[in-house]
Amino acid sequence: MKRILVADVPQMDERYSAAFAGWEVVFARTMAEARQALRAGSCAVVVAGVYFDDSRMFDLVRTLRSDEMHAKVPIVCVRGRQAFTVVTTRTLEMTIRALAANDFLDLVQFGDEGAGNAALRAAVQRFLKG
Repeated sequence: MKRILVADVPQMDERYSAAFAGWEVVFARTMAEARQALRAGSCAVVVAGVYFDDSRMFDLVRTLRSDEMHAKVPIVCVRGRQAFTVVTTRTLEMTIRALAANDFLDLVQFGDEGAGNAALRAAVQRFLKG
């Protein structure tokens, strides 16, 4: 079974649970919870939301990339339903890439239903090995 660490706000749990059904999804709300989840076992991928732990998504990416044990774990950063300007979205995506995260997904572009969840799953699944 694929173990996915989802570091995001609780309002997104239902969405992730639907998209990642059949995978072991571990939710983290704070940096401390994310570290604990990573110590508890390896994760195939980390999905980090913009508003994780009071907007500490960038800190989580930096922490993972600077840690030898987790430096190669794929990180997919996501923006949930909130609306940003085009400039803000581009800046967010450039920063995520500069920090060496693997991808940025704007969930506003993925419908919150079967087809949208399948697309979200496929976007994350391409980083899973095995």
